[in-house]
Amino acid sequence: MFSKIMQAIVGRDNKSAGRDINEINHIYNYNPHPIRFYEDDLKEIICVFSDDVEVISDIVENTRDLERPHIEMKNDLNNLSEKYFEHIKQDNLAYFDKVTIFLQDPRNKGFLEMYLSTTREINRKIVCNRDDFERFEVIFDAIYTYVVEKASNDLPFDKDLIWVFLHFMYYNCDIGEKYDKTS
Repeated sequence: MFSKIMQAIVGRDNKSAGRDINEINHIYNYNPHPIRFYEDDLKEIICVFSDDVEVISDIVENTRDLERPHIEMKNDLNNLSEKYFEHIKQDNLAYFDKVTIFLQDPRNKGFLEMYLSTTREINRKIVCNRDDFERFEVIFDAIYTYVVEKASNDLPFDKDLIWVFLHFMYYNCDIGEKYDKTS
């Protein structure tokens, strides 16, 4: 989807500033992906997290935070559909306590710093490119696709964990609009 497009511009026998330019080749790398960031930190955090979780099915299916206050307002601000948010709750909410415990563990301080740095970078990219995306779920898809493509589909963990972390970042208010600036 977001493959690199190589563009070669060749000039032959052009006159420029009184000089004859016989042949000039300029190669420009153009990657149309609007949300690019240092994804290796995210991959490393997820890799260590996936090693920490022995069996994914051992994660508690129910959480006590199903009706988080004000998340509906955040969804409206970010233009995240109710249908997609239901998908987040059904597929990923059960992991969020485990991610929180992992990030709060003092042994994982370095990973917490990487996580916070990554969320700040992703959020800046989202802010800069927000007009390119009508719905926030498309932003999730763009980030997921970018991480998977950068890794050439060769990830040392289940790719579903990328979704878990992206949704956790959103739900935890680390990415996306947090409040209505007009009120």
